Amino acid sequence: MSWLSSFLHPGKGYEKGQEQLDKYYDQAQGYQQPYNQNGQDQYGNLQSYIDNLMHPEKLQDEWVKNYTESESAKNAEGMAKEHGLDAASSMGLMGSSPALNVIQSGTAQIGLDDRQNYLDNLMQKYMAGAGISQGIYGQGANAAGQMGQNAMTQGQNSAGMAYGKQNAGGNMLSGLIGAGIGAAGSALGGPMGGALSKRWNLSGGA
Repeated sequence: MSWLSSFLHPGKGYEKGQEQLDKYYDQAQGYQQPYNQNGQDQYGNLQSYIDNLMHPEKLQDEWVKNYTESESAKNAEGMAKEHGLDAASSMGLMGSSPALNVIQSGTAQIGLDDRQNYLDNLMQKYMAGAGISQGIYGQGANAAGQMGQNAMTQGQNSAGMAYGKQNAGGNMLSGLIGAGIGAAGSALGGPMGGALSKRWNLSGGA
């Protein structure tokens, strides 16, 4: 901007300054927006996790509906039954009720343990998912907070620019008049010049 343009349009500098403020403000907000959006997207998921964990019995009932015994559990039950029958036969107890009860109890426990392992595994994965959701939401909340701070800072800076632009013409005119009075006082010299400069200063000049 040339000196003549600055003289004729004293507010232009503030406009240029505002353009730079807007440019870097938009960049800063743009960097934060994806994290903010991801956090907002996770809010519903996180609330669902919390609601389900407040009623774990319902969550467990839902998981049990989809439970099927694992192949490893089936193999273990088969081996336990076979070993139990062999042991009962070697002791001459084949077909006795106590021996059959022991065998059935052993195989039943294998099935119960398998189901509990299934539920524990699901819960670990569920809690891991909740932790990931919470982390993303936390990043989003931090980004939103930073964006809010950016907006407040931008508002303060823009207000300063607007105030400066509004008063730029008057400030320049006041400065020019003050400089002219000072120059006139120096040129006149003596009491008259001093009185002229003093009078201007007392009346609010530069």
